[in-house]
Amino acid sequence: MIPAYAATGILCLAVWKPGGAKTRLRTSTAWSALLLAAASVLLSLLLPMFRLPGPTGPYPVGTSILYFKDLARIEDAEPGGGSPRELMVQLWYPAELSHNRLAPYREPRETNALSSYQSLLPTNSRVDAQVASAGAPFPVILFNHGWRGRRTNDTFLTEELASHGYIVASIDHTYNASLVAFPDGRVVHGNAANDIDAPESSTPERVRTIWNRELAKWVADQRFVLDRLEAMNRAAGTPWFGRMDTNRSGAIGHSFGGAAATAVCAEDRRVHAAVNMDGWFFDAIRERGPKQPLLVIDAYTVQVGETPGPSAKVEAALDTTDFADMEASLRRFGGYLLSVKGAAHEDFTDQPLVSPLRMVSHSGALPARRIQNIVRSYVVAFFNQTLRGDDPGVLRAHSGPFAEASLDAWPAN
Repeated sequence: MIPAYAATGILCLAVWKPGGAKTRLRTSTAWSALLLAAASVLLSLLLPMFRLPGPTGPYPVGTSILYFKDLARIEDAEPGGGSPRELMVQLWYPAELSHNRLAPYREPRETNALSSYQSLLPTNSRVDAQVASAGAPFPVILFNHGWRGRRTNDTFLTEELASHGYIVASIDHTYNASLVAFPDGRVVHGNAANDIDAPESSTPERVRTIWNRELAKWVADQRFVLDRLEAMNRAAGTPWFGRMDTNRSGAIGHSFGGAAATAVCAEDRRVHAAVNMDGWFFDAIRERGPKQPLLVIDAYTVQVGETPGPSAKVEAALDTTDFADMEASLRRFGGYLLSVKGAAHEDFTDQPLVSPLRMVSHSGALPARRIQNIVRSYVVAFFNQTLRGDDPGVLRAHSGPFAEASLDAWPAN
């Protein structure tokens, strides 16, 4: 909108110009204002005030932002070091009907000049709405963003899970998340190594080392958050008392966050199932054992038993090893592989909604609403099965309701 504001200012100056102003000046002023207004229209089309899809579950959705400090761990990524590990966590949860204000997509301090409009963009969640009582206690699902991502990156999915009776705790993994705003006014920017974003500038061994070191930190983050939620659930007289079932938890993540979800499922008995949305696994898949249900959602058309297609040298080496480990784990311990034809890596986030221009949204061939419907349907069905004991039909068919999606399943051993 900045060009539109500038156009308005120019027109105001033209109106208040003394009567002797020349026609040429008036003409140039009019053309300047017109071009600036056109630029504003173009920017609004390329970066629209997008709308998140409405949740389909029976519950209204509430959301709260929490601040946690882990006094047992020292922050090793902080310049200078020495401070305890700090985390911002956002909860989406089943709520009672509420007239509280709708939460913005991001808080103002969590945006930059280009994304500032997102602090005015409404979600479907009511800020600090009362937690629903019917159906409580609710299973908890830990959500992990991708490398250099944000806790709000998958609001299309976290709101959907909450509407179906899950309490979703999305974690900003400090110093990896692109930006974290703390209650005291501090804003911390990510300083994670770029080897994961640009593996061709590194080696498979270095990428794997960085990945596994960060993976251990994210697993510790998730276990700490689950401990804090457990304490909140036991605190009589608070809104959360008796509302959370932390012993019936799941974990999900996009990209690197998918590996973190898989890893915490292997290390914490409270976490019974995991979803990896288009992420490598590395050591997380090697630690997986029996009775740890796993859903892998793959953006590529590669099927189990086939060789991944050609790619750059380092990425190809990582793909080959990781794919073989995933295949072996699924065959040995069971699980699901959902392959979505025409999807791209960022399609499993809110990013496709940000712009219709693919070079901005990094989306694949599928429309944003289509891929989001696919992801929401299968993820909700998977957690309904693993955390509630349901038997969703969509998980029993290789070809389900979506022509673009095919599901391969292996029985648990």
